Amino acid sequence: MPLTFAESDPDRPAREAELRLMSDDDLLALYKRTRAAASQARKAHDMETLYPLARGMKTIQRIADERGLIIKARRFQETPK
Repeated sequence: MPLTFAESDPDRPAREAELRLMSDDDLLALYKRTRAAASQARKAHDMETLYPLARGMKTIQRIADERGLIIKARRFQETPK
């Protein structure tokens, strides 16, 4: 299940504490699931779904950064002309 956060999520501190307990591999796997869901929402122009997923991705990136981990974005491939 991907990670989502409502704009004013009252459970956010507890959920972030749980994320900090995850292994690096589990945190990266959660990021990949969240990013895939966000990509689908973006392609469907579903902003109500996309924004909570984006908050989840940013939170995972921040926690990864606290650990010294870098989550690289995929490179865009040029389409042949």
